[in-house]
Amino acid sequence: MHKAIALKYLSDLSDLLESGYDVDHSQDALLINHAKGQFLLNYHGVMDQIWLSSPLSGAHHFAYQDNQWLCTRTGSALEDILRHDLDA
Repeated sequence: MHKAIALKYLSDLSDLLESGYDVDHSQDALLINHAKGQFLLNYHGVMDQIWLSSPLSGAHHFAYQDNQWLCTRTGSALEDILRHDLDA
């Protein structure tokens, strides 16, 4: 359903972060190596979500709503959670 949007999002995020972080991007996954640990984002096709594993804030699932990826538990935008963790 939102696979193309998710894959473009991960690709764009990889391009944005590669100037400041060590990133490894494949088709449906993005690994960000950070001094505080590894962050993993991946598209989960069965659930049609992007999942984030963060060494700081834990696991989050994001559904595409209103043209953005929103946390299914808190309603927070993926960008906000990731920015907060990377800047911590």
